[in-house]
Amino acid sequence: MTPKKAFFSIALLFFIYTSTLAQQLVSNDLTVEVTPEFVDSTAVNLDKTTLVLNDSLTAINDSVAPIVQNVPAAYPPPYRDYRRLGYDTALFAGAAVVGFGVLWVMPESVTNWDKEEMRDKGVFWKWKENVKAGPVWDKDDWVLNWITHPYCGGIYYMTARSSGFTALESFGYSAIMSTFFWEYGIEAFAEVPSIQDLIITPVVGSVVGEGFFYAKKSIVRHDKKVLKSRFLGITTLFLMDPFNTILDGFGYKDRVKTQMNIAPVGVNQFSKTPVWGVSFSAIF
Repeated sequence: MTPKKAFFSIALLFFIYTSTLAQQLVSNDLTVEVTPEFVDSTAVNLDKTTLVLNDSLTAINDSVAPIVQNVPAAYPPPYRDYRRLGYDTALFAGAAVVGFGVLWVMPESVTNWDKEEMRDKGVFWKWKENVKAGPVWDKDDWVLNWITHPYCGGIYYMTARSSGFTALESFGYSAIMSTFFWEYGIEAFAEVPSIQDLIITPVVGSVVGEGFFYAKKSIVRHDKKVLKSRFLGITTLFLMDPFNTILDGFGYKDRVKTQMNIAPVGVNQFSKTPVWGVSFSAIF
């Protein structure tokens, strides 16, 4: 990967970021409204959950204001969200196609691609030749090998980590994406796969990604703010975890909705008092 191509790849990510920033800035946190209701201690309404207190408190029923409580979304999710990971991977593929098209229309002096040869023999011929020739020890600048590629590996890692996968599973995802999606995939259409990139991207990238993971946990816990600024918070989240930030910005929601609450399940026939139990529901 040349410095110029790295620059244009970063520029493409920035363009995608600006298209979703407004969505994130106006996003609302999940809120739960709890309204205490005081009724006669012998009365039971089985249609809804009721907080039953002493009869003497019924007079203040109308004076109690609803309680609104902010409930931050769980991060990371408590389960493996394969649906989110699938969307993220599709975004990777879409961004790669767009990036390839942008690089194709640029001058050969920028991309170092032999377009004439690629037109005559086809891009897949070029890919096949590069795959046969590699991997090789590249001579890229140290910034590309030790900064750009570990950063990309960290993004791969965060894509899985933010979808509820473990550190080891996220490392595996980073290794698969950096090897087959990038080195032997997109980049092989133009360059021979690199030995350094095959090792550094997933290994060092996973270390960087785990740092991103704990930083994101802290930012999410502080209402997605950095230095009390929502703009800085979302910008930082995008730089560390761009594709999950895009999904969240456009309102990604878990498909499975679950709810658990304490509710009356019957009435004691002797004392005429309610019998309480745990109610659980799930909507798919």
